Parts: sequence; structure tokens; C-alpha cells
Amino acid sequence: MRLIPFVGFFAAIASIACGQVANAGSLDGDTLRNMPIGKPTKFSNLSSFEAQAICLLEPYQARLYSEDALAARVNQYLAANDYAPDEGHFALVLVGRQAIEIAAFDRSRKLDVLAKHKVSSPVAEMLPKGFAPHDCASGQSAAFLKIEIRGRTYVLLGETR
Repeated sequence: MRLIPFVGFFAAIASIACGQVANAGSLDGDTLRNMPIGKPTKFSNLSSFEAQAICLLEPYQARLYSEDALAARVNQYLAANDYAPDEGHFALVLVGRQAIEIAAFDRSRKLDVLAKHKVSSPVAEMLPKGFAPHDCASGQSAAFLKIEIRGRTYVLLGETR
């Protein structure tokens, strides 16, 4: 029965590659893929997690670059849980009062991520009024926007006003 050690080893490697991925308030790839294109969707309509903040981790991004208390708390959590990003995934960090959860997503043509600093002028023109992209958004006003560019579907994290 050598299969069991192999399966355990594979599960351990997957956990290290994607970091510790908790329930994340039922936020999964299907939830993001099923959002309407071009219409902001409030985070509270997608997940039961009571978030104070939601932060984006791009592929290969292992920490938040800000120096504020939120970033320090998230970075400590990521380090303690050996979060190891790669090219094939992006993640959302859901920050609650007591808990932090990571929701990792496989990148594909049907679901990819576009960070705030990658929003070019043509993309900015596609954004609806009242939606502003952010790398970390307040839980109360956090929203996601799905757009299509050259046959690829992207999700942006932001806030709605």
C-alpha cells in the first residue's frame, strides 16, 4: 500500500504550494466565474465571511507590500502558514476580526486576476462608475468586477461607492 504515503505527500506539497487554504466563507472559483461581466458584485453577496478587509495576492506575491497594521497582520499570517505562491494561482486574503482565511484560485482563460497597478487606460474606461480598483478593500464596500480582454476573463478587486 504505497499509494497512501504518496497521496499524503502530494496533499502536503499542494498545501505548501497554495498555502493553508481555509473555508474562505465559501468563496471559490465557481462563485467568481458565475459573476456577471461588467457589473460590480459586492463581496457580501458572494461569501458568508464577515470581512473587515479583502486583499489580493497576485501570482508569485507572498506578502502585502504596505507597511500598515493590516499588512503586518496578514504578512505574519502568511509567513506562519508557509504561504508559497506560484504562477498558476492568485489568492484573496479575507481578514476578519479574529480569523484570516486564504481563498486560492487556479488561473485560466476563464478566471484570472488584474491588480490595481495593471489597470491601463483602456481597462479604466471599461470600469463602471462607482467602482474603484484596490489591492486591499474594506470589507463593507469590497466588490469584484469581472471583465473580458482579448478572450480572457479577469476579476478585479475594488470598492463600490
